[in-house]
Amino acid sequence: MVLFETIVAQMPALMKKLSASPFQTRSETKNLPEKGIYVFYEDGKPIYVGRSRNLRQRILNHSRPSSPHNSASFAFLLTREKTGCLRHKDSRFRACLEKDPQFAKVFKEQKARISRMKIKAVEIEDPNTQAIFEIYCSEKLRTPYNDFDTH
Repeated sequence: MVLFETIVAQMPALMKKLSASPFQTRSETKNLPEKGIYVFYEDGKPIYVGRSRNLRQRILNHSRPSSPHNSASFAFLLTREKTGCLRHKDSRFRACLEKDPQFAKVFKEQKARISRMKIKAVEIEDPNTQAIFEIYCSEKLRTPYNDFDTH
């Protein structure tokens, strides 16, 4: 197991590596590393940080038209913002929202919006390093859609 201090010491170097990585599009996900951290950029600004042990699949899930609320969580958040449905975090409520025709229409639009965003990624094998870097990256980049509250 890697010591916490060792993980924290890696953060600036990982941020430089992420910053130096090329922008990619949804269609270029085959060039992504397998595991690590990804950042969605819109209009050149970082807006969301995520992590996965399968980056390609995770990024596709965010923007696939058929992805449900639990696979396209970022799109679901954007949809809740657009429709003003931000009050409830209950998963049963989420499933009901997804069945609402107006909400479903906006949800599909937000998945399409995400599919047009640029992506940067950095490979990180260790899940603890991923978790800490996700928070570090979100704070450093000031991504507006990351929330580390419990569900």
